[in-house]
Amino acid sequence: MKDYIIHLAPRSSYEIAMHSDTLFGAICWGIRMLFGEKRLVEILEEYKKSPPFLLSSAFPCKFDGKEYQYFLPKPVLKPLAINDLDIFTIEADVKKETYHSNKINTIWAANEHKKFKKIKFVGIVNFKTCLKQPDEAVLFRDYLERHLSEPSRYCKTETTQKNSLDRLFHSTTGAGNTFYVPEIAYREKYGLYFLLKTKNIDEYIKPVLLFLEDSGIGPNARTGKNWFKAEISEKTLFDGKNSQAGDSFITLSRYIKNEPINKEASFYQIASVRSKVESRLEFAGEDVWKHRVSYFTAGSVINPENKADHYGSLVPVKSIGGKTIYQYGYAYPVWINHGGKNEL
Repeated sequence: MKDYIIHLAPRSSYEIAMHSDTLFGAICWGIRMLFGEKRLVEILEEYKKSPPFLLSSAFPCKFDGKEYQYFLPKPVLKPLAINDLDIFTIEADVKKETYHSNKINTIWAANEHKKFKKIKFVGIVNFKTCLKQPDEAVLFRDYLERHLSEPSRYCKTETTQKNSLDRLFHSTTGAGNTFYVPEIAYREKYGLYFLLKTKNIDEYIKPVLLFLEDSGIGPNARTGKNWFKAEISEKTLFDGKNSQAGDSFITLSRYIKNEPINKEASFYQIASVRSKVESRLEFAGEDVWKHRVSYFTAGSVINPENKADHYGSLVPVKSIGGKTIYQYGYAYPVWINHGGKNEL
């Protein structure tokens, strides 16, 4: 497969997070609209043998007019214990009172570590450091020394008030209710990108991305939300020669486990998700809620028991209108290279 970076320059605010399953669902709807339902079913059948394409979730990037600066999810590494924080020295002007002078290093480091844990994204340089040294202490040290770059105020989130309408009375009275929807607006020079692997991007993915530019993705796309301009670049962020090196991988997508993993050597966060089938005309009046699924989030470190060409699966989550709806759960792996020895 060839590697691509798909840049999504915002043309509006977003009401959704562009996770890997969201992007996959949008691409599938685009295939259905442009090439027909039969072609979509054929592509979904290909996944039973080997995925025709893999994609990551979307992450922030910054374009200064000359080059892109990429950010990736902060890896979920083995957490530091409270005793480990003693090795970090104080770099702040703190008044050393006699009664707590022996513990002041630990107190200061614990406060800084709490701030560090809230960071969601790190720069590509810091991420690659984790591939060579999968140790939270190394990443925390970079944070303390101000070498850890993260997107600063790359977006602004506001809450928009909306009214649900009572269709019988054509008003907001009766069954109509007020509700609130968060909207994400990206600041100047910032946007999103995701990674893609496929053999032939021109066959259907490129036409679909051009279609999605004009149709938008997800809810309220027809009222001007979730619109973007797509730019396709054939390149990779990582060295393809070492794509299978190491015993563990960091997934850059939401991953649904379909193979045995070594839980003691894996470090991860889990998200429980219940989403809706996009309401098209044929599903009007139907129950569009999918079954709940649990994901390993992007940034999780997974230690599989066996090497494989791919990890994860498409999971059937809904039967509606005589059709089966699948949830995308394939990992987009970036392997941790530490000489074949599990040091996690």
